Amino acid sequence: MKRSLFWGEILMNVNLINLKRRFFSIHFRGIIFIILNFYFLSSRVVDAQEKRDLPPPKLEQKEAFVGEATTYTLGKGDVVRINVRGQPEFEGNFVIGPDGNIQYTFLGDIKAEGLTKQELKKVIIEKLKRFVKIPEVSVAIVSYRSKFVYILGEVRNPGKYPMKGDKVSLRDAIISAGLPTPAAALRRVYVIKPDMTKPVYRRVDLYRILYKGILKDNLILSPGDVVVVPSTIPSEINRALEGLLSPITRAAVIDDLLDRHR
Repeated sequence: MKRSLFWGEILMNVNLINLKRRFFSIHFRGIIFIILNFYFLSSRVVDAQEKRDLPPPKLEQKEAFVGEATTYTLGKGDVVRINVRGQPEFEGNFVIGPDGNIQYTFLGDIKAEGLTKQELKKVIIEKLKRFVKIPEVSVAIVSYRSKFVYILGEVRNPGKYPMKGDKVSLRDAIISAGLPTPAAALRRVYVIKPDMTKPVYRRVDLYRILYKGILKDNLILSPGDVVVVPSTIPSEINRALEGLLSPITRAAVIDDLLDRHR
């Protein structure tokens, strides 16, 4: 009789412990579910709101250049250095203004926008023949300020990158930005060609380009193009829970969520 009571009490305690564990697991998952729903709902609400009162995001301009091996056409804001052998009065640095011209000593405005530096050199030589019998001219680009690509999201160094060529490949641009971070969703990278009414979006598998050598989707970027490297879903969840839970608990929640979706 005493033995049966003893084992009965043990069974009751075990059942009680299991019941508490089950209750805690359900209760804990319910809290996590509420937190995640609140996070994603609030993020959608914020995205839907007008952001007129928010200051514009600061996009850092990088010193690294992209597209160095291709032809470069001069544009507004570029700075060129013109040297004339034996004629220092015709030398100097000249900025291509908003009208596309440089204000050249003694010669007035010279159209530079849309020309390569070799083409600009020929124009200057022809104009200098009025003052110099056989002008020896060199033209160099001192500062590249007219063409940029924008690399955003999960890369080591996101920002605004000046171009030293009229075109640049997607692979070269990503490498210039320091390659993707571990949180990057490489299978769904987007290349955006902006437009006032109908911007063009292209989804690209960056993993195949960088790590498999399959260059079918290695798009050629033009000035003004935007590359967006998004985060993976686990990374977004981790950021949502960051600050709300301890690191150990956060890792356990993510593992549990991933296990349930495998």
